[in-house]
Formats: sequence, structure tokens, C-alpha cells
Amino acid sequence: MPAEIEKKIYQWNLEYTEGKLSLTEFLSKVPQQLQRFFMFGIPTYNNLGDQMIGFAQRLFFRRNFPQLLYVEITEPQTDAAIAELKQQLRASDMFGFIGGGNIGSFYLNHERARRKVFATFVDNLTISFPQSVNFDETTRQGQKELGLSQDAYGKNPNLTLCARETQTFRRFQKYFDNDVLFTGDMVLSLDPLPGQGDREGVLMIMRHDDEKVTGDDLLAQLTKELADSGYTVHQTDTVVPFKAEDGQEENSAKEPLRLNERWQLFSHKLDEIRASKVVITDRLHGMIFSVITQTPVLVFDNSYGKASTSYDNWFADLNYVKQTDDTSPENVLQSVKELESIKRVDPLAFDHSYDALKNLINSHLV
Repeated sequence: MPAEIEKKIYQWNLEYTEGKLSLTEFLSKVPQQLQRFFMFGIPTYNNLGDQMIGFAQRLFFRRNFPQLLYVEITEPQTDAAIAELKQQLRASDMFGFIGGGNIGSFYLNHERARRKVFATFVDNLTISFPQSVNFDETTRQGQKELGLSQDAYGKNPNLTLCARETQTFRRFQKYFDNDVLFTGDMVLSLDPLPGQGDREGVLMIMRHDDEKVTGDDLLAQLTKELADSGYTVHQTDTVVPFKAEDGQEENSAKEPLRLNERWQLFSHKLDEIRASKVVITDRLHGMIFSVITQTPVLVFDNSYGKASTSYDNWFADLNYVKQTDDTSPENVLQSVKELESIKRVDPLAFDHSYDALKNLINSHLV
């Protein structure tokens, strides 16, 4: 696709996501011979992990499928986009729902939108991009939500689910009759982005939501232990505090996060990580951001195991990544010292993990 056309398409897509164009108006402007891929669920809230999944997916298509018209549809636009597309659907159209960690009964705003997409475009290739799943089968509500998702997913014989760790892969196979692929988190498809300058201190990237398992008292103890040993300790998170929170995009005094803001905010967060000798985190994307910047990182788990399972699947062979369940301040300090002493980090090699996904899309090109 010529660069000038690609630039215009991106601008029209941006205008569509900001409500300046309808989807129909946007599609009327693009070359009509292009085969189309519609990516639903693009976030407008302040979680940089989810934002960078969306950004990485766009680059993935640009790099591997430049012949496709790749259309980003934000989650708040789900209902209107479905209504418009049903009126102009093509047999060659392909559909996706963004990757992340929100399939299940925990983040129902995302799961309900996902069900609508999967249950609508049942005659077209549909892909759930790399996800983690968490249905709480110990409660009636969790069982009910699982049943609703099974009904919706089961309506689509052309749906493929991508699991980003083996725990989810097994659960997908248990819960659903759809095809399942094992694929890395989409942020890992980005090129390595290591820092060049000096590093200093320890950066803690810790959750402040219902997935956290490390309490505030423990964090205070760890911070004191590190500070008493001479480390400068900084605190941060992978959410942007001045943007609307998940589920509050339309009911908040804070503005939603726009597509053209993703890279700048992401770059700023990477600069924080690259400036640190060691990162301590319980966020999956705290670990992933550390990996792609080649920053030594100590990883605690989240509430349902996606961080530790992802470590086992993808990062256990990297010498600068360590996962632990040991919360003893003294042992955490020892782990930080060991990570700090690493002189040369192992190289990254994740491209192969997307081969099955690429093959699936290639098989539906016209």
C-alpha cells in the first residue's frame, strides 16, 4: 500500500475513533478493492499494557499484512460498528477482538462486548487475539458468565481463540469448542527497545487493583529494606493517572486515551524502566516492558497466575528475568543484587510464536 494512502487511512481511522466520522463514512473514503480486517475492542482507558497491545497489533498487521485495510474500532463503538457493518458485510471480511487479560467473569464490560462480536460475524474468520482467561467457577455468577460466553462463542464456527500462556490454553480447550492457538502476548512482537544510558536504582511497578496479591505493608517493608541497603527506590504503575479509567470512559471528568497518544505515553514509561538497574513488578506488562527494554526484573504473581505462567512459558530462559513467590525482604534484596550483577543479557527471539497466527490470516487472504 502506498505510504500516502496508508497515512490517510490512519488519519481517517483516528477521526472515526474520535467520533468525527461514522464507520460508513470512513470506509467510503478508502480504496474499495482492499480486503478488510476489523479489530474490535481497542481500549480508550488508561492501562498502558492494554494500550500497547493495540499499538503492537497495528504494527503487526502493517509489517505482515500491508495489503489489508486494518480498521481499529474502540470498545465504546462496539454496538454502532456492528450495526453499520451488518449492512455492508463482505464474505472476505475478517474480524478480531484485541488481546489482553480480560476474557472471563472479572472484566464484564469487555466480555460482553466480545460476545456480541463473536456471535454476530459467524460466517467470517474471527480471531480472539492473545488473551488470558479467568472465569470464577467457584461462584454462581462466574458459572453463569461462563455459560453466556460458551453460548456466544459457540455460535461462531469460524472463531479461533489465541492463548498467551498455557494456563489459558488449557482453559480454552476445557471451556470452548473453538480452535485454539498458543501465541505470545502481542507486545512481544515489538522490536527490542533497550536503553543506551546509565541505569540507577530500583523501580517498583506494582498493581493497585483487585488482581494484586502484594499488600501495602509488604511493599513498605521491601522499600525500606532496599533503601537501607543504599538503593534509590522509585514507584510507578502501567496506568496513566490523568486519563479515564477502565469502564469510566464515558462517565469521567478525565479524557479517554486517544490512539495517537499511545506511543508517546508508552515511550515515557519505557524511559522510566530503561533508567533503572532493576525492576520489581507484579504486572504482566511490567515484566514484558522490562523484557523488551532488556532491564533486569523480579516478578511477583497476580491473583490468578497469568504473570507466573507467562514467565514459565516465555521468559524462564532469560537470565535477566526472575519470578519469585518469596516475599522475605532479605531474600528480595538478594535477588535484586543478583539481577543487578548481570553483565550481558540474553537476546530476545519471539517472532516464531506468531507463526500459527500469521498462517491463519494468510489462509484467508483473497
